[in-house]
Order: sequence, then structure tokens, then C-alpha cells
Amino acid sequence: MDFKLVNRIFAAVVFLFSTIVYIMTVQPTFSFWDCGEFIACAYTLSIPHPPGAPFFTLVGKIFTMFPVAADISLRANYLSVFSSSFCILFLYLISTKVIISWRGIPKTAYDYLLICGSSLIGALSYAFSDSFWFNALEFEVYGMGTFLIGLCIWILMVWWERADEPGSDKYLLLVAYVVGLSIGIHLIVAQCIFLAGLFFYFKRYEYEPKTLLIALGLSAMAFFIVYPGIVKKFPLLMSGSIAIGFILIGLVVFGIYYARVNKNPILSLITLSLFLIIIGYSTYVSILMRANVTDLPINENTPSNIETLISYLNREQYGQQPLIMPRRYSQEPQHQAIYQNYSSDMEFLWKYQINHMFNRYWFWNYIGREGYNQNDGVDFKKFYAIPFLFGMFGLFYLFRKDWKLGFIFLMMFLMMGIVTALYQNQQEPQPRERDYFYVGAFMAFSLWIGIGVAGLIETISEKMNKKSLMAICSVVLLLSFAAVPANMLRENYYHQNRDGNYFPYDYAYNLLQSLDKDAILITNGDNDTFPLWCIQAVYGVRTDVRIINLSLAQTEWYNLQLKNERPYGALTVPMTFTDAQLKKLQPVQWDEKKPVTYDVPVTAYPDSMRNMPGLPNKIVTTIPATIRQQSGSQVITALKGNDLLLMDIIKANKWERPIYFSVTVSDENYVGLNEYLVTEGMGQRLVPYKPASYGENDINVEVMNECIFNEPEVPSKTPLYGFRFKGLNDKNLFYNEDQTRMAQTYRTVFMKLAFYYSNDSAKFKEAEKVLDRMEEKIPRDVITMDYRIEYDVAMLYDKLGNKQKFNELSNNVMLRAEDEIKRNPTNVQSYYNPYRILLDIYESKGEYQKALDLLGRLSSMSPNDPTILQKIESIKQKMNNPSGN
Repeated sequence: MDFKLVNRIFAAVVFLFSTIVYIMTVQPTFSFWDCGEFIACAYTLSIPHPPGAPFFTLVGKIFTMFPVAADISLRANYLSVFSSSFCILFLYLISTKVIISWRGIPKTAYDYLLICGSSLIGALSYAFSDSFWFNALEFEVYGMGTFLIGLCIWILMVWWERADEPGSDKYLLLVAYVVGLSIGIHLIVAQCIFLAGLFFYFKRYEYEPKTLLIALGLSAMAFFIVYPGIVKKFPLLMSGSIAIGFILIGLVVFGIYYARVNKNPILSLITLSLFLIIIGYSTYVSILMRANVTDLPINENTPSNIETLISYLNREQYGQQPLIMPRRYSQEPQHQAIYQNYSSDMEFLWKYQINHMFNRYWFWNYIGREGYNQNDGVDFKKFYAIPFLFGMFGLFYLFRKDWKLGFIFLMMFLMMGIVTALYQNQQEPQPRERDYFYVGAFMAFSLWIGIGVAGLIETISEKMNKKSLMAICSVVLLLSFAAVPANMLRENYYHQNRDGNYFPYDYAYNLLQSLDKDAILITNGDNDTFPLWCIQAVYGVRTDVRIINLSLAQTEWYNLQLKNERPYGALTVPMTFTDAQLKKLQPVQWDEKKPVTYDVPVTAYPDSMRNMPGLPNKIVTTIPATIRQQSGSQVITALKGNDLLLMDIIKANKWERPIYFSVTVSDENYVGLNEYLVTEGMGQRLVPYKPASYGENDINVEVMNECIFNEPEVPSKTPLYGFRFKGLNDKNLFYNEDQTRMAQTYRTVFMKLAFYYSNDSAKFKEAEKVLDRMEEKIPRDVITMDYRIEYDVAMLYDKLGNKQKFNELSNNVMLRAEDEIKRNPTNVQSYYNPYRILLDIYESKGEYQKALDLLGRLSSMSPNDPTILQKIESIKQKMNNPSGN
């Protein structure tokens, strides 16, 4: 059996094994964060957030058309599944070529096993690494991006082997074209241009320190020509006159012709590469074309001409950041407060931007991940650093055997890792973990793992006789396989497995189905917006609802779309602002005492209230400032543009259509109408009266009951109250920190209804029924309950007379509250502080001495606090008179 056949068999095993695992664990619908947005954009050929991903969405559209699954989102997710599997395949092939580069052509069964077995271990270590596996299961750009990185490096290794053959430069041109296409996916692939320059230098030129520095400089220049040169500057030149763009392309074409005529291979390679990159980059023409479609469901930034496309490519809506210094540049209050923890920019650079935001992720993947909460550290006990040690040994061994390739792959690791982290200049805190950015660096490290295994076999074999080589090789490979990819698969499987996880779909469905027909829904973040976009665009659920994302509502293009366009035929958002006013909408200085008036026609009131005497015909309120800036001794207060827009929408609507705030929207965004809200499922409906002032409930009991108890078997596209909780009681599923936190939103809905029923002793059974339903659908042993909510549940059971449930829950709450005090002993100010929780439970249990001990501790912290002294006296009285007589 020749090596080609053996190599293909091993490659097939690597590809099929990783594909099967990914298919077994893939997200069955869309995921949170950008995935819902990307799927919606692929399905409708819409425009995602800057700087866009036209090639990715075009390929995604093709995948949504393959009838391989009933769910459209699952079809899209298969793009990441197969992209990632092919990436693993190419990593395996790269590894075999690197090992062969120093060992020579394999001739014996021992050679076959060493090369193929080691490469398999390295490739599978990448397949089952935490960050890469995560990307493989959802429709995001990183799965396809890493596939193209793998493809480019494999092509470069093929060229490395055949560089002396006539016409071999065609491989370099292919890399250029792939890089051009990749601009329409993610710019991480563009770094392959820099690596291609190093491959070319080491193969075509003799090494000298001076020429290496020149090669590094020219390779960096080649990268800068692509980015920002072609990506940003080329459209900028065309903004003056489109003729300039054609002239530049004409010059490149002339350069190709000139190089051919004068037989200048270097110039020919350069000009052809530029031409192919531009051809690949041309997928952005689809952005210009689609942005001009009226009523496009998603059209972020509306890049319908060259000028707006430049703004789109430059990500101008996200603001500018310094490339090198300062590292602590943000003026946001949350960032400024954290900056005080660092003595200098250099300390911030090392401790946060490199150590926390890159090294930690690197160690997660190859030493072990402590947990799945944000900012969790490294756990040595997960992998005992065995993959990490193999990788470091592989780096050393590759330099020893072929230092040129060793240098190239070290540059790959540094460029796609630390240099990328430096370029991003990320500020603390981040909304989520960012390990997915650095999967290119982790690819290089997994390559070193395979080389490390090969190096270990070679090192041991040098001291053994030839007869035992096969046995030694087999044993080392088996032990290495068990210690590295098999252990990584075993350890990571539970946390990566998303089979049966419908949480993002159901969350979006439940939020939309909390709303009345033709509603206007105010949202704030990615995860209460992007899933809703997807479920409307792809599944056709509640397309009558207009969603207003407050973050985007600070941009003119978004507000103009809300006012003028009708995606899916939905009604436009009412406004009195003209288009010209919307284009100029900016924050304004604001007097917080200034009264704001909203007219209220009698028809705006519920039928049950219309005959009440003295109903006001207007709401008069004040609006707290959402911007505060210190100017000398004075504090300047202002409202954001989205506050002004929301005020205008409420006035223009004239109470004709229902307006809701998502329960995820914070109080500061209510424009002074906090007391005018009634909870209906996961929405808070704006009403023209204060429920508390008219003896009305601040929840719609009928709607809440239908949402909680009317679970539909089949999702409805039209208004239908009833929540779906699919899979939330499945103990085999893992729900990450974001999903666990969002599940608490469901629980607050249950709790509001339970609290309502608990205020009437005749309805205690209904209250207990709601609590039992909550535990049935969202059990605590599947999705951890926030201990503050668990406290509320425990105390509610106590009020309802269910001592068994109270004791069961309160014992757990006490342990968690005590842990919280140990972590943060000064947490005494918040309403749900652990001290208050413990005191209430101790008092309910009759454990008065424990209550006094805790109050004594609080008294030592605040010796003259009259509230604490009064509480001590109250507890002493109960101790002396436990019967209450």
C-alpha cells in the first residue's frame, strides 16, 4: 500500500470523524449574538452589520436552499459544520507535508504510521479544542474563515514542495484569489498574504539577517496593500470618481501585460495577485445592489452608494480607536472606572489585552477551561497541560528540524494571536468572551501538537533498535491520542453539545408572542434583537411587529428605515420628525425638571376604565438625563438621540398601536414612563395611566396565564399567547452563562404572576400552581436559579404555607448567600443583598441567634445605623416571646 492511499485514508478518517461529531452537536436552529442576524441576512440576501460579509451570506443563501434539514437555520449551520471539517482535513494535510519536509518521502510502514498518526492527533486536537468546536456549530463567519486559512496554508505548502517546477506560481495566485474572496467573510484570512511573503522569501532567496528583515517589511507591505489598501482606500478613491477605479484596474491589467511581454515573473506575480484579490473583493458589489432594494428586512447602514459603502467598510458607526497608543482610550464611565486598576497603559496592555484576552484563551484550549462564566480562568486539572506541552515541544522540534517553516508558523501564531489582540485594542469590560477571534493562532498551535507527537516518537526511536520501531510508534500514538484529542473530546463534549438546544428560537418566539397585533417593540441589545430578526425573516413569525433597537436608533439610516420602509408589509413606525430632522438628530442638553406632556384620548383607556370620572387627557412627566458629563464644578445633563426619537414615536402614535418595552430594557430607557407600564408576558406594555393610582394591576393576569400555561405544540406565525420551553428541562443539555441569565427573565414572568396571586389568600393554590409550573418547565437542576430569585421563591412558598418547599429552597439559598458574603463582604446596599436575604430566612425559620450574630456583624460595619439597632431589638423581642403573644 503506497503512502498516497494511506494518507487519503487517514485524511478521510479525520474529516468524517470531525464531521460526525459536529453534526451530532450542531445547534438545531439559530444561536444567540450575531448568528440570527447572519442567517436572516443570508436567507433574505440582506445587509448585516459593518463591515459586512457578502461572500459568506451568498454561500449561506445556497446552503439554506439545500433540502438536508427541515429547519432553515440548521441548513445554514451546516455551512460552518462542513467548513470546519474541511479545515481539520487541511490541517491534517498541512501537518503531513511539514513532517515530510524534514523526514523525506515516506518509504516504510513505520514512516506511514508516524507521519499520518501524528498529523491525525494534531488535527483532531484542533477539531475538539474549545474555541474552534464552538465556531463549528453555528452560522458565524469564523468557521468558514478558518477553513480558508487552512486552505491557503495547504496551498502554500503545495507550492513549497513544487516551487521549482514550471508554472508553480499558479498556487500563489490561487492564494491571492482566496484572500480576495475572504474579504467578503472576515479579514482574519488576509493575514495569509503576510505568510505567503515569508514562504516566497525562504524558498526563493538565501537567508541573511538583512534580507529577512526586508522580507518581513515587504510581506507587511503586501498585507497593508490588501488591508487597508484595497479594502478601504480603493472604494475611497472611487468616491471621487468611479473612473478612477477603472483607471487603477486598467493600470493593474497593463502591469500584467507589461510583465508578460518583458518576461518579468515577479511583476507578473504581483500584478496578477492584485487583480485576483480585486476580483475576489468584488463580492461587495452585491452589497451595493441589495442595499438599494426597498423594504429590505435588514439593511444596516444602507450602503447604497460608494460614499455610504466607505462608511460601512470603515465601521464608522462603532467609532474610531487608536492603533498603538493609548491603550486606555475610552471615555465611557464603565471603562474609566476600571482604568484605575492599572498603573499605566503598558500594565493594561499586558495584564488585560494580552494575558487576559489572549493567553487565557490559549490556555483554555490546551491546558483546560475553569468554567463557562465570563472571565473564568484556567483549570490545569482538565487536560493537565498535556496538549500544551506537546505543542510547545512541537514548536521547539520544528525549529530544530526545519527552522524556516518553524519561523513561518511562529509568525502565523503571533500574527493571528498576539498581533491581532494588539490591533483590536479591546477595552475592559467586554460584553462577552472573544476567543473566537484567535482560532487562526490555535490552528498553528495544534499543528505543533502533531509535530510534537512526531518529535517524541523520533526521539524515543533514536535510542531503540529498528525491530521495535513499529511497536514504539503505535504505543506513543495510542497514548498521545488518548491524552490529547480523545481527552479533549471527552472533556468538552457536554459543554459543546447543542443538540436539542432551542433556547434562542423559543426566546425570540416568546418575546414576540407576548405582544398584541401590529405592536412596536423597544429592545436594546443583540440578544433581544437579532433572534427576533431571524424568526421574522426566516420563519415568518409575527412579521407585523416593528422592532426598535435603541442602540441602532442613534443612527440616521436606521431611523429613516423605521419611518419610511415596510419590511414584510408591516406598518411604518409613526413619527412627527421629518427625514431632514432625523438626519440631524443628536443628543441635546436637557433640564431634568422640564415637564413633558403626552396627550391621551379617552379611547386610549381600557373599556373598563372609560366611564371613570376625571380621567386625565394627558400624561405629564419628567425625564431623567441619560448623559451626564462633568464640566468643572457643573454637571451637564443631556438626552440621547434615541430618547428624543422614542418620545416622538410615543406622541406620533397617539395610542393607536400598542407599544412595548422588552423586559430586558433597563429603566433609564423608559423616558420617564416607568410607572405607566403593564407586564404582558415578556413585554411591558405602555398604558396611559398609572396602574397603582387606579387600583389596576401592573400585570395583565389573563395574558400572563395564557403565556405560562398555553404552550403551543406548533409555533404560530400570527398572534397567539403561549410560551415554548423546549429542552429547558433536559438534564443532558448545557446552558451557558448568557442563556442561564436570560432564563431568569422567564422566571421573573412566573414570579410576577405568583406574587399577584399570593396577595389574595383565596388564590394561594393558583400561586403555588404557577411556582410548580416554573419548576416543571425550568427546573433548578438544569438551569441554575439566581439565588436572589430562589430567595423570593422560598419566601413565597413560606407565605403560601408550604414549609417543605420553603425549607428545601431556603437551605440552598443560605449556603449561596453565605458564599456571596465571603466573596463580597461589603455588599450591603442592594435591595437583594445577601445579609438581608439571610436575615429574612433566619427569621422565618425562627433561628434568631443566627440573625443576631449576623446583625452584630452588620453593626460592627455601621455602628450607628438606627435600622440595624431597631432590627436587633425586634429579633430580641421575638426570642423572648416566640409565640408572638
